[in-house]
Amino acid sequence: NLPIQLTLNPLIDALAAGNVCILKPSEKCDNTTSLLTDLLTGGKYLDPRAVQVVNGGAEQATELLKHRVDVISYTGGGEVGRIVAQ
Repeated sequence: NLPIQLTLNPLIDALAAGNVCILKPSEKCDNTTSLLTDLLTGGKYLDPRAVQVVNGGAEQATELLKHRVDVISYTGGGEVGRIVAQ
């Protein structure tokens, strides 16, 4: 349950505030990542212009960090957190 809550709670807040969101779920939670990708993409429940899901590991996360975003909600260890904060 925790990976779902850690992903959906900030997503709901951000969407309610009128933001668009890019999600990069943990690559360590295969089943949760698969479920979230299925539910949040494809336009059945959410507008694909408002939410995009990027799956993968460190390579995909590094690529995402190259783009300008206003806010990042990160949950994880301190070492990677310091990289994200840069």
